[in-house]
Amino acid sequence: MRQARRWRGFAFGGLLLGLLGSVAFAADAPAPLVYSTISVSEGKATARDKRGQTRQLGLDPELQAGLQTILARARPIAGAAVVIEVSTGQVLAAAEIGTSRPGELLFEPRAPAASVFKLVTTAALYERGGVRPQDRVCTKGGLRDIGEEHLSPASGPGVVCAPFFHALGVSRNAAYAQLSTERLMRDDLLAVAETFGFNQRLPLDVEGQVGSLSVPFNDLEFARTAAGFENSKLSVFGAARLALTVAALGTPPAMHFEAHTQSSERPRVISETTARRLRKSMEITVHSGTARDAFRDESGRNYLGYLQVAGKTGTLKPAKNGPTSNWFVGFAPSEKPTVVVSVLLQISDLWHQKAPTAARDVLRLHFARHGARGVTSPLK
Repeated sequence: MRQARRWRGFAFGGLLLGLLGSVAFAADAPAPLVYSTISVSEGKATARDKRGQTRQLGLDPELQAGLQTILARARPIAGAAVVIEVSTGQVLAAAEIGTSRPGELLFEPRAPAASVFKLVTTAALYERGGVRPQDRVCTKGGLRDIGEEHLSPASGPGVVCAPFFHALGVSRNAAYAQLSTERLMRDDLLAVAETFGFNQRLPLDVEGQVGSLSVPFNDLEFARTAAGFENSKLSVFGAARLALTVAALGTPPAMHFEAHTQSSERPRVISETTARRLRKSMEITVHSGTARDAFRDESGRNYLGYLQVAGKTGTLKPAKNGPTSNWFVGFAPSEKPTVVVSVLLQISDLWHQKAPTAARDVLRLHFARHGARGVTSPLK
């Protein structure tokens, strides 16, 4: 019965919008910027657009340089990171390392979304599945993979029962497998994902795509997709878009490199209630969940002082001999967010640093420069 429920209709909207996003820009519309032409001189950032005109950018040159240094210190095979102002969508910094061409990870959905996709599934469960934050979910296992045994409520020795709102922060795979199979149809997950921007172009003045997603019909494959194990990819800006949506309480501004080009259009992606629920669960990630160790020193002190951070981690190695994609996306301060950070590191088995640590240092750099109490720069 569950499998049959997923045959209801097929969504072409994202595919159509994706195709439309690839056509030439209209003559009366602003031409997209060419990322490879960005330059910083005498404290000012500029870039050329596709018509050859020079545009002034809103990048923060000091933060931009610091972001590049933090990525280099992480020593990944490849990586990318962005910092975005929540209130306006202004790109404050964007950097990459180890890519074969400019913008490859920043603007193209090359890396598996991994558990970052759980942000989408959580929203779908709240808005289309009738799940409540306090609903208890009983699971056993599923730490590193999902099997048929995780599609139904668990019982017996070793069972863990906890409220659903806690599942995101600890990335409880089996909870997502179970609830998505019970409560969602294929169309539900696809529709919510496309509302977030999957299979569509980036709302940005540089051409790119938020992410790619295909949703299977088979129950087990559907559950694995909902938990982030397969079938979804994100660009670094696409991941930032997910966090920006939550930080902006469901109505994110369009992102932009160019200075003074804030858009008045802020379409609603998710309800404010859903965004607030996601924010609370993302706080768990940093306070006591999968990113806790990165944000606290050996004595338990918060590297960000009195600032609370909300975030989501993700880790997936899709090929045995390939790199592991390691994510952190989030925002701070969590109650009244001012900046979003998105970091992707593609690392080997002998990694030096992971994305939550790099993201922590990006936030430290930003807030130390703005005089946040108890926050020191990682570059001093």
